[in-house]
Amino acid sequence: MSATATIQDTRLCLNGRLDLDSVPYFSKPGHNPLTDAVTELDLSGLSHCDSAGVALLLQWVSEAQGQGRSLSLVAVPAKVKALFELYDIEFLTLA
Repeated sequence: MSATATIQDTRLCLNGRLDLDSVPYFSKPGHNPLTDAVTELDLSGLSHCDSAGVALLLQWVSEAQGQGRSLSLVAVPAKVKALFELYDIEFLTLA
């Protein structure tokens, strides 16, 4: 696995490479780090994010919205913002 996730108060901090190799780990039962207390995803520690990583972020935002809460992305690296623009999902960078 090339990505890690840690929770600091209400912030889920992602580090490393969020890609096709690491995303399946977070999809396994018991490995989803998203808890009810999390309101922000801090992406400042990502060194790489591909389309699989973006799909996971979208899934987490959707899960939170389905539970009636919002999930904001913070400290989004420029390369990840470029992917959001490419996929026309810039609304994810609201925070």
